[in-house]
Amino acid sequence: MKAQKVLVKSLLILVGTGLIWRWLSRNRSLPCPTWLSSLLDSRWSDRLLGTQTTLDRIGLRPGQRVLEIGPGPGRLLIPAAKRVLPGGKVIGLDIQPGMIERLKARAAQAGVSNLTTILGDATKPNVPPESFDVIFFCTVLGEIPDRAAALRQCYATLKPGGVLSITEIFPDLHYQSRATVRQLAKAEGFHLQTTHGPWYFFTANFIKA
Repeated sequence: MKAQKVLVKSLLILVGTGLIWRWLSRNRSLPCPTWLSSLLDSRWSDRLLGTQTTLDRIGLRPGQRVLEIGPGPGRLLIPAAKRVLPGGKVIGLDIQPGMIERLKARAAQAGVSNLTTILGDATKPNVPPESFDVIFFCTVLGEIPDRAAALRQCYATLKPGGVLSITEIFPDLHYQSRATVRQLAKAEGFHLQTTHGPWYFFTANFIKA
């Protein structure tokens, strides 16, 4: 009985913390802390979070110029860099200096030379217009208070016919539903191309008309 009470109490604390974090993130940027990035640096996290499945759904091709918003330590961006070879290049835009440094170190360790980073805000990324073939988010869109502004910048930054790819995984604290993602992207001028996967792990790909 005592063990059950401890379990219930722990679950309530976890759920309560998640709800508070989610509410606070509506008004301020609360990205995943750098000190938690080690949880994303393992084969276990690759399998649990479907790294290869996500990259397959995005549909990266050799020669493309790709931007990931909020790459963290590079769970997706480092293997993405290998997929766009030969001739392709990937860039990671992150708001946290610690994540940028960790991403650079992991890329160097993996021998990836076609990956660069930008320390900045998704709502004002300071990159040339129409300069990317693909821009993708993975469990990051909900961390951005002004999601509309971020997607507006994506539209301006993508080449005509470019792809915006958004992946959401439940129960991420900032999870965005398929309907919410479609609504936000449509409001900024994107057209839905494909949706892959069930509601709890989906990737929606949009086209810049």
